[in-house]
Amino acid sequence: MRTLRYRMVLLLVVLSLGLVLPRAGTAAPAGQGQTDGTIASVEAGAVTITSRTGVPVRVLVSADTTVIQRRPVTLENIKPNDFVGVTARREADGSLTALSINIFPPEFKDRVRQAQFVMETGNIMTNARVFQNVRRVEGRTLYLKLGDGSVIITVPRDVAVLRLTLAKVGDLRPGMMVLVRGTAGPDGRLTATTITVDVR
Repeated sequence: MRTLRYRMVLLLVVLSLGLVLPRAGTAAPAGQGQTDGTIASVEAGAVTITSRTGVPVRVLVSADTTVIQRRPVTLENIKPNDFVGVTARREADGSLTALSINIFPPEFKDRVRQAQFVMETGNIMTNARVFQNVRRVEGRTLYLKLGDGSVIITVPRDVAVLRLTLAKVGDLRPGMMVLVRGTAGPDGRLTATTITVDVR
């Protein structure tokens, strides 16, 4: 159960960044690939990951590989002017209940689209752009500024609130749990575009 929750949260991180992954049971788009598991070893230009099935996967890394670390924080850590991505469920009365919250680093403001849209799961993704977007946090309610309007989202106590930060390939260590997405070469080897790390 803990592993499934970890994988779902990492998936939500990638989706909120606009990097849409293929649905389960379908093939990744040509030239793209992904893997997740635990880092077994790190060497110059490559990282070996032990997949969930126990198979070692060697992933190439480059200067263009983006490493994203995520750390759990509390709702109170969200401050005015933070840039957030919230996955929420639409309730019968039209209100929104948060399922996951990502606090983006400032560097992401030009990489993540400001929008509210429906995901394939039916949940609602809201990315609120920085500059007075987080208007206030009252109790367990989050108020976001989106365009000319506002979005109000209720946050249950068990919802994961994650702060994302940028890291370097040199920060990767054996034992880290990661989700890798990248491009597959003609030989099938994966070159990482992004590596998302769960920091415990």
